Amino acid sequence: MKRVVDTSFHFLIVVAGLFLLSGVGSLLAYDTQLVVTVGYYFHQLYDSIFELMDPSAITVYLGEQNRPYSLFKIALDTYGYSFTILISSFFFAICFSVLVSYFIMLSSRRGYRSSMKLLDVLDALPDVFIVVSFQIITIWLYKRTDILFFNIYAIHDERTYFLPIVCLSILPVVFLVKQFLFQLKEEESKPYVEFSMAKGFRKSYTVWFHLFRNVRIHFFLHLKPIFLLMLSNLLVIEILFNMNGFMMVLFRASTSSAAAFFVGMFLIFVPFFIVFQAGSYILKKWLNGGEYHV
Repeated sequence: MKRVVDTSFHFLIVVAGLFLLSGVGSLLAYDTQLVVTVGYYFHQLYDSIFELMDPSAITVYLGEQNRPYSLFKIALDTYGYSFTILISSFFFAICFSVLVSYFIMLSSRRGYRSSMKLLDVLDALPDVFIVVSFQIITIWLYKRTDILFFNIYAIHDERTYFLPIVCLSILPVVFLVKQFLFQLKEEESKPYVEFSMAKGFRKSYTVWFHLFRNVRIHFFLHLKPIFLLMLSNLLVIEILFNMNGFMMVLFRASTSSAAAFFVGMFLIFVPFFIVFQAGSYILKKWLNGGEYHV
């Protein structure tokens, strides 16, 4: 019961925070100088309350001519597309980072050090540089082979998937691999690893079936920052690939309609709040059951 109350309170606090954040676009104004318009900010929030009473009437202005569109109609068209990219990138990053970490752990000391240096270089690269590099490489391949391997720019209602998924997953892969390697190296120094090797098990078996099993708990702890990183990068991806995605709609709503901006943030927050709360509950049950051993 206490957990239900705490979760409900947490949910309401975050929703209230999102509502207050929705009007932040009207908090600042510029005439001859930058002015903080607190009164207009609260007026926008007040208007938003009445707009939210009739969600179907909420509109957002899109396109070069700023035409009004129903928020829910646009959301139906773009929400699934954007979060297909996000979720696909998320699972691709998890699977790929596990495999990369596994092979780095099996490599020689020299290979391990070289891999860490490469990860540090990739970690320092900005998102825009990564995306533009992939686009330039694709154009270069097209000029060499006369074959367009990947769509690098969405035109009108076209939708591109492969390059946005790959570009969105690169930085999370780097982050996860570094975290995996840090935890795996700590586990590698523990007695049960030496015991496993002394019994004749190969290093590949010990790393996969023992070390990775014991770092799963740490992996879950990094899911939230990974999700927030990917969510913030998704807007950059949509801009650079000219994708008509949900994050672009949310970006336009942030300056045109506080109510639409709140609804958009709410649609992002709720499903992932449910997923993370359910995952946290299952994880605690699992740990209390004594299944986790370090």
